[in-house]
Amino acid sequence: MKITIQVMKPAYTYEDLDTALHIAEAALKRGHEVRLFLFSDAVIGANKSIKPIKIDRVIPEKMKSLIEKGLRVDLCGICMDYRGLGADHVIEGANPSGLPELATLVESSDVFINLMA
Repeated sequence: MKITIQVMKPAYTYEDLDTALHIAEAALKRGHEVRLFLFSDAVIGANKSIKPIKIDRVIPEKMKSLIEKGLRVDLCGICMDYRGLGADHVIEGANPSGLPELATLVESSDVFINLMA
């Protein structure tokens, strides 16, 4: 099964990205193909320079570990530019993308999950 998850909220302000990563991890363990599309402020979650306090979760590291297990991560390129986030700032395996690619993901997925509020 092909699953696409879109996230729009900032990584450390809301738990939408955490939820997406938990869903992705469970789906990958069951052999599903999973794509994560980060849009708007969610692109900041792929910033490899994030340094949360010791008691907080390290979302980019969690995302990177799931990429190593097969998760594909796409980042809205316009959203990255707007936030000053260049391709050299994001974790390895996360790829700048765009809305045409998101439309293709929505059309080709068996399940589309949109976490935006």
